[in-house]
Amino acid sequence: MELRHLEYFLMVSKELHFTKAAEKLGISQPTLSQQIKMLEKEIGYSLFNRVGKKIELTKVGEIVQQEALKIQGSIENISSQISAFSKGDLGELKIAVLPGEITDLVATLCIEFNQLYPNIKVSIETTDQVEKAVLDNRTDFGISFQLNQNDQLQVTKLYEEEFYLISNQKNEESKVAFAEVVKEPLILFPNQHQCRKIINKTSNEIGKKLEPIVETSSIKSILNLVRSGVGRSVVSRTLFEFYDTADLYFQQIEKPTLTRGVYLVRKKDCIVNYAAREFIKLLVSEIEKLQFHTEKDAIHSLYRSVL
Repeated sequence: MELRHLEYFLMVSKELHFTKAAEKLGISQPTLSQQIKMLEKEIGYSLFNRVGKKIELTKVGEIVQQEALKIQGSIENISSQISAFSKGDLGELKIAVLPGEITDLVATLCIEFNQLYPNIKVSIETTDQVEKAVLDNRTDFGISFQLNQNDQLQVTKLYEEEFYLISNQKNEESKVAFAEVVKEPLILFPNQHQCRKIINKTSNEIGKKLEPIVETSSIKSILNLVRSGVGRSVVSRTLFEFYDTADLYFQQIEKPTLTRGVYLVRKKDCIVNYAAREFIKLLVSEIEKLQFHTEKDAIHSLYRSVL
């Protein structure tokens, strides 16, 4: 089996049209058809169902497509890293993140990352479908809270974080019950924000209605409003740690405790390029420095498989 055959097959599987695929490949349609027939003969199965002018992948074709994409991705990674090395440039980094706190976390780390690796171009895709972005090879890895089981993904729990009630005045009690939190004048993120979704879910579970006095998607606005005494807010520890909050006070929330897991998502059996490895190192180092609750076995496994 030649790599050229897989390249031709992937183009046909993408276009689902032999003439269009041949034009994009710069070869004649009869030549392309002959090459696909040679691949089918070697595999022993038809890769496409041909119905008139239309074609579709067979079940075997779908399997070959999935594996061929992995091979293509590996070859592209090898080529890009060799090219980057030869030019003294370390390449590109693409990260998928959920809207909200993780975007802030990644963006903050990008400042330090850029200082260390100024020649690496960093692209952050903010999306509600982190896993799909990783599966579609649009990103090198993703960071998410919500996970759906998928055999093609390698998922590592980075840390468990809690939520704080923050204010501009110190309270003698280090902890506060959630039922008391909802009685406060609150400044919160909008309903579509990941942090707000957890607060809404918890308030519904205890039969309390949330009525914030201010809603804003800007964490800086929330912190400034809290500083001015307009109200209090509930934020994740990630946000509290990554912004200038030295003049604010926090209480841990209990009954129930508000927590969530933060996960690193990457595609199985794919090469982790240099840029991705270096950013993940920086991320893990920051997590350990801030003493987030981590699962040591998971972090050690990540070091073995990626770092």
